[in-house]
Amino acid sequence: MIELISIHIPKTGGTSFYRALQTAYGEERVSASFRRRDYQAALKQGGLAQALPAHLKVLHGHLYYGEVQPLHIQTNAKVITWLRDPVERVISNFSFFKHRLLHPEHNPEVAAANAHRKNETLLEYAGLEENRNRMSKFMQGLHPRDYFFIGLLEHFEADYQRLGQLLDWQDIPALPRLNDNRRFRNKLLQGDLASRHQLQALNAEDMALYDWVRQKRSGG
Repeated sequence: MIELISIHIPKTGGTSFYRALQTAYGEERVSASFRRRDYQAALKQGGLAQALPAHLKVLHGHLYYGEVQPLHIQTNAKVITWLRDPVERVISNFSFFKHRLLHPEHNPEVAAANAHRKNETLLEYAGLEENRNRMSKFMQGLHPRDYFFIGLLEHFEADYQRLGQLLDWQDIPALPRLNDNRRFRNKLLQGDLASRHQLQALNAEDMALYDWVRQKRSGG
């Protein structure tokens, strides 16, 4: 039965954390990283609880809380997630998006579907509703205080160690660094305070969420 639900918000260290979960629980007890198509397939089988193998302990993937809420209620599993400075998260997501367009061999379907967006700027990308306040959208439906754990990417190592202790892991596995797209990123916004402020305004809900978690983390 599922004991842990890990909501993977894009560009918040979720791929590295997924590998660490596999080490901590065993690969066979951690779901393959869930995506939209997996969720839709599960619905056809009667929902996540019915679709997931009985031996699984951890569900990890790009799933909104609203999608896992029935499973959470049914299993009383611990719900966790990771956040990141909203501006940096958007920049990272944009850089990853542009990299996939420039290197279509990595994901031909995505590159073909978005070929018309090759010249899209950071602010144009960030202004699309689908790219605004994504952290808040993923977490909507459960107040941050009711999450078992919310870590911050800026404190990845320290928060990861804290989580391992909270979950009573006997041996906390080393935290791998995977899917790091810093090498794809130009120094976007370096010294560009006006654009940074625009990104903050476009993600006002995420800024408030991130600040709330930071304050709670520091004992506020």
